[in-house]
Amino acid sequence: MKIVVVEDDKIAQIGIKKIFGAVDIDIELVMASNGQEGLDYFDKSEAEGTDLVLLDLNMPVVNGFEFLAGIRQSSKFKDLPVIVHTTSDNEEDLKKCRALGIGGYFVKNVDYSVYKETLQCIANYWHKSKQKGAL
Repeated sequence: MKIVVVEDDKIAQIGIKKIFGAVDIDIELVMASNGQEGLDYFDKSEAEGTDLVLLDLNMPVVNGFEFLAGIRQSSKFKDLPVIVHTTSDNEEDLKKCRALGIGGYFVKNVDYSVYKETLQCIANYWHKSKQKGAL
């Protein structure tokens, strides 16, 4: 399973790598430090086979909303599942993300065990969806 993580916070990136590394699923992680790096990655042929994007909203250069708008313009990736993980619990942000076709949205929890459990559940859910041919 290939997951592209678009996240600018280096500590969050380390945590995500640790959490996904501990699940019983073979996960290939691709890290992008902002939305522009994420968009650049999806312009490359190696982006083929991406199963899921984990996306932060508040990033420098190109933010999560701009990334979502950009990726949805591509016929190859218009239906790619994108899970937003953010510090924003603003309802308007959620509505804007839904309008851009997200597959899920959760607020980053400061309790590491809750955050870990959430990411593990996401990985397991999408992995099972892929096995069933839903991806």
